Amino acid sequence: MPPPSTAPIAPGLWHIAHAGAVTSAGTSAWQSAASWVGLQKRFQKAVHPGVGPHAITTAPCPEITSGAVGVSRLARLLGAALAEVVSSMARPGHDAEWAAPARMALALPDRLSEGEDTQVWHEALIELGRWAGPAASTKLRALPCRFLRGGHAAGFAALQALGSCDATGGPALLMAVDSRLDTATLQAAYARSALLTERNAEGCIPSEAAAALWLQPAPDTRDNTGRGLVLHPPALATNATAHRLPQQAPEPEALQQALRSALDHARWQPDNVGYTVSDFDGSTWRALAQIPAQARMGPGWDPIDWEPAAVIGQVGAATGPVHWALAAQRVRHDARAPNSILSWTLDEGTAAAAIALERTIGTEAPPRRRTPAHGHDTGAQAMTYSARFLHNEKNG
Repeated sequence: MPPPSTAPIAPGLWHIAHAGAVTSAGTSAWQSAASWVGLQKRFQKAVHPGVGPHAITTAPCPEITSGAVGVSRLARLLGAALAEVVSSMARPGHDAEWAAPARMALALPDRLSEGEDTQVWHEALIELGRWAGPAASTKLRALPCRFLRGGHAAGFAALQALGSCDATGGPALLMAVDSRLDTATLQAAYARSALLTERNAEGCIPSEAAAALWLQPAPDTRDNTGRGLVLHPPALATNATAHRLPQQAPEPEALQQALRSALDHARWQPDNVGYTVSDFDGSTWRALAQIPAQARMGPGWDPIDWEPAAVIGQVGAATGPVHWALAAQRVRHDARAPNSILSWTLDEGTAAAAIALERTIGTEAPPRRRTPAHGHDTGAQAMTYSARFLHNEKNG
């Protein structure tokens, strides 16, 4: 096995301290992760008036979005995900005691306008107050939130927008939400043959979801609160043309670039990756882009694939944070938790994105490294989990 890269570790590890998520398979991050593990799908197949004559398969979140009056689906979803995070941080009867985040970023679908994203945020805070109490809503309402609109890579861009962090920077709140089930969105997707129907086996299953991640700056992967995940800086790339065009084969270059950059940020080699989390949904157009991109990463690269989209459907701008929230739950509860994960998404448009995630380790002291010239401790930043693993393999 080759040694870890000698490139400097990119600053800005974020530890996922708390994770909330709402998907078609569950009203909490853990319920959704358990459904994913058990492959418990909640897809619905029906003809939607105003969309097309053929039945389409969708994956709604009925417990959250059904019966909404005067509140958008996006706001209901986001409010529920935020409520789960707040409830996991607050002690019973003391919901005002948790510290406000230093930074907030929210990924939203690109169909929204500037005024609409602000409206969704305000409505979501009202929903949060209804579920978690007014103190939580008031605290977040007083803080500035950065909005990023886009496709599947929007959540990665939102994390990037939080900027680099250090141990003194304070917590951040990363959020993402999308519902691909409004009539206009379904009509547009149906018109371009992007939906799964009896006549189109290559279509996706539109879904809706939201995630809220409470992130703590971390100098390395040590943590004394149990098994968790840290996020390295994300990598984004674009193609000159859209990935999903019926008249041409998808291009793998953008995804390959994003994967390479994500590995460089983490100081990993491809074979340091044990698991992948992708938005692969079985469609040929995604396979034609992903398979060449993966093959170019190196001979014999064969990580274990995690594909939540097979259970929760395609969640658009919520991709990324939703997958990381579910992965964080799996890492915490699975008997054999993975050490290293590479997460990526391939947009139907020109965007691709990737990020490396690592499991946190116990509070053992970091390895002490000495300079050849002076023979004293360098005070260098502690190595990440994968680097430590390889170091132990080499010297074991």
